Amino acid sequence: EEEGAEGGGGVVLGDSDKDRDRKRMMDEMDKLRDSIQTLCKSTNPLARSMDYLQEDLDNMAKELDFWMKDRDDQTARLEDEERKTEQDVDKLYSELQGVEESIKEEELRIKDLKASVLENDKTVKNMLASIVRTNTNR
Repeated sequence: EEEGAEGGGGVVLGDSDKDRDRKRMMDEMDKLRDSIQTLCKSTNPLARSMDYLQEDLDNMAKELDFWMKDRDDQTARLEDEERKTEQDVDKLYSELQGVEESIKEEELRIKDLKASVLENDKTVKNMLASIVRTNTNR
């Protein structure tokens, strides 16, 4: 139906067209409402997961800090023990050198004593030989 609105020409919608547009608009609003509710239902668990994710990240960062500090502490302890061990080894090495030097000195002393014993044996043999000769010459 065409009628002039305020004396001008234009299309005037009838009640059935308005009802149809209103119904279509209400259907679209219902679909939009359903879509928003579905979206909210889907995002709530995601939001909770994101909260837990941040909490987990914080906990993991704390644990990483703990283990990094522990690693640093253990590294320092290891270095300290290595230094102590090196000092102990140096001390023992010095003692070993002293013992080896003492062994060499004792070996030289033993060789000198053996030489002296051999010399004394020779002297005793010569003395005995001279006594035997003088006794046989008589």
